[in-house]
Amino acid sequence: MLDFRAWIIAGVILLTAAGAYVIWITRPRAVITGRSLSASPSPSNAPAKPVTTSLHVEGCREDFITQPGELVEPRVVPGASLEQFRSVYGEEAPRKQPGANIWEQNAFTLTEGTSESAQPQVHLSLHQGHVVETLDGVELGIDSFGTIFRKMRDKKVEVHERLDHSDGNWTLIVSLYSACGRKFRSEYTRTLPADPETDRLITRLSPPSPTGQPAPWRSDIFMNKVVSEYTLAPSNGQDEASKGSPSEHN
Repeated sequence: MLDFRAWIIAGVILLTAAGAYVIWITRPRAVITGRSLSASPSPSNAPAKPVTTSLHVEGCREDFITQPGELVEPRVVPGASLEQFRSVYGEEAPRKQPGANIWEQNAFTLTEGTSESAQPQVHLSLHQGHVVETLDGVELGIDSFGTIFRKMRDKKVEVHERLDHSDGNWTLIVSLYSACGRKFRSEYTRTLPADPETDRLITRLSPPSPTGQPAPWRSDIFMNKVVSEYTLAPSNGQDEASKGSPSEHN
């Protein structure tokens, strides 16, 4: 009788254990849906390469490949007709500047006119809080002069720099052949007020040469400054601006 009861108890224990195992196997599980930090931010069905568009600027040697939504400027080259500027930017602003036309855009002010040497040029002045990419791939409002030098070095583009000291200010002018073509020169500028500390930092790199030519100015103070002023002008075969004196940075 004792053995029969023992078998019954053993059977009950086995059935209970088997039921518990089935319940454990079929229990609902939490699913982790978070993406790994190292995973691609794009969904699995997204194209491998981002969609690009072609930007045509009449007068440039070739079209530019851009990302949708990018604001790339200028879209009209110096010397173009007023009608061409109007077709891209609309009617010019009522306020006038001698020998120039002005277009007020949301992100920038564009001025078309002539330089001191009576050459046509297009100047873009960025509005605060905006970003505009130039045809050279420089992001105005983000890139510093140091970043411009690094970007152009990676592209193997020669860059020149000059410092102009006038009207109580120091202005750095960085110039290069435009990506639009060698017919045009790009100039990136930034102005700092002259004061004792700035004057102390902008010094000659070394004593004058035996020929009497002064050594270049030191432009290190500008290298971490964000650029917001850009000019596209005819190159006349030169990729270096004529204004100011040669400068260098470490």
